[in-house]
Amino acid sequence: MKTRALLALAVLATALLTWGSGSPRAAFPSNLRLSELSESQQLEAHRRLQEEGQVKEFKGKILKSGAIFVLEESSNRGNYGTYLLDDQATAKKYEGQRMVVTGILDAPHNTIHVRKIEAVA
Repeated sequence: MKTRALLALAVLATALLTWGSGSPRAAFPSNLRLSELSESQQLEAHRRLQEEGQVKEFKGKILKSGAIFVLEESSNRGNYGTYLLDDQATAKKYEGQRMVVTGILDAPHNTIHVRKIEAVA
């Protein structure tokens, strides 16, 4: 228990000390797993990713995989993939359609944090 409290304190101290260091990622060590962060730290890390310009467009077909909706990407500069969409309610409206999903890729979790979904032009 003391170890976890000390770890949390060390992470907080690191975040405070590196806050103005110029790098938005500097406040969170790269070797720290998301599950080790508190909810507020996770939200802060997510906000920082958005500020870094990580928002991208993914083109593909929205499909149902079991009980969840995914984007089966047709092409991303030669790369293909299937990604979980974190906005399931919106994705449900476009099942079976080719769409452009704008959002932030959370690569470790193979998830797109959806900003918007629109028809392919």
